[in-house]
Amino acid sequence: MTEDEAVKAMLDRGTRPQEPFPGTQLPWKCRCSTCNEVSSPRYNDVVNKGSGVCNKTCRSRKIAAKLTRDGTTAAAVMLDWGWDPLEEYPGAGKQWASRCVHCGVIKPKKLAHVQRGRGGCTNCAGRDVTDEAARQLMGKADLEPLVDYPGSLQPWLCRCLHCGHVGTPTYAKVHTRGHQCWSCRSEKIADALRLDEEEAIASMLEKALDPLVPYPGSTELPWKARCMTCETVLDPGPTLHNIRGTQRGCPTCAARGINPAKPGYLYLVVHDAHQALKWGIANIEQRLTQHVSQGWELSARWDFDLTRDA
Repeated sequence: MTEDEAVKAMLDRGTRPQEPFPGTQLPWKCRCSTCNEVSSPRYNDVVNKGSGVCNKTCRSRKIAAKLTRDGTTAAAVMLDWGWDPLEEYPGAGKQWASRCVHCGVIKPKKLAHVQRGRGGCTNCAGRDVTDEAARQLMGKADLEPLVDYPGSLQPWLCRCLHCGHVGTPTYAKVHTRGHQCWSCRSEKIADALRLDEEEAIASMLEKALDPLVPYPGSTELPWKARCMTCETVLDPGPTLHNIRGTQRGCPTCAARGINPAKPGYLYLVVHDAHQALKWGIANIEQRLTQHVSQGWELSARWDFDLTRDA
């Protein structure tokens, strides 16, 4: 192939070579006849593969033309994502005033962002609210804000109007679930777990414990009782919370754990690396041996005839 033939082929396709022909596979500096900009296409790509002769302005225009939507199609895409356009279509990358079809708020949205999944409404999500609007919602949920609105996902210092407890619920949770208060929640859980006296006595008898006083009214309070196995009077007695778990009722009869009726000791150990102190009560010497093997050192020890005194 002669240079004249190569130049003619490039001219026929809309570009004028600006330097001698380098060969079919090398970049060839040419000036575009359409936009007058200089680029370096390869002869083989232009003539044999049919690619464009200009990778500057002409290429950008082709891409833009391919991506350009008419206003009707663009508006349909916006409506699919929940936005009703309020003005003529400005282009995919420009702000387009639209109204959220769910809450009615007007926002400047970009079609390009909406199509990439970034078309959510911040007002519907609770991230775009004023301090006044946030306080109104908290008030409807019986919560009194004590500081300015920090944001939907940040803890907000509030006082519960039911029980007076001061807590830190988030606006987002209150918006989704309503009233949020740990104190009220704890009371509901306690009410659900509370036993009547008949159920409480049955739980004690299951662990061979005979109550000696009326039910104290709470699973967390000690209940004076007599062990039906060894006749030991437990005062203070166990709590229902403990005996309804894995613990046995009478520590004197227990095969494992501390026996309060046997000699024992109170001890204090220190761990320099952890900068910590730890106290404990035990019946057996192996307990201290375990601590020493873990890096603790004995600081003090007090022996007792009955471990319950320790």
